Amino acid sequence: MVSMTSGCLTLDPTVTLGTADSSVFKGASTTDSVAAGKVDTRVTLTDGATTSEGVTQLNVIDATGKAVYKTPVESGETSVTLMLPTTGTVTIVAVNTVNGTVVETRNATITGKKVI
Repeated sequence: MVSMTSGCLTLDPTVTLGTADSSVFKGASTTDSVAAGKVDTRVTLTDGATTSEGVTQLNVIDATGKAVYKTPVESGETSVTLMLPTTGTVTIVAVNTVNGTVVETRNATITGKKVI
C-alpha cells in the first residue's frame, strides 16, 4: 500500500512561467512524468539575476497568499529547483534578503492530468 502525505497524483505535469521582459527569470521546466503532491521544477535565471539584480532567495506563494516554498539562491547561480503544487497557479517572488526588497514577481501555471 502506498501512502501519500499531500496532494494528488498528476501525470505529465508542465509548468509555464511568464518571462516576458524579465531581468531575473528565463524559464521553467520539469522532467517528472508523474508527480505526487509536488512537482520538482527547474527555474532558469538570467546571468545577472544574482549579480546585477541582487536576487538571494526565491519564494513560492500560493493562491491564498501563503508562502509554500522558499529556497536560497547563491551568487552566480542560474538554475534553481523549486517544489510547486501539481496544478494551479502560484507566484514566484525573487527577493533580496540583504536589503529586504522584492526584485521581481512572476506567475507560474502548473497543469497536468490529475489521476487521484
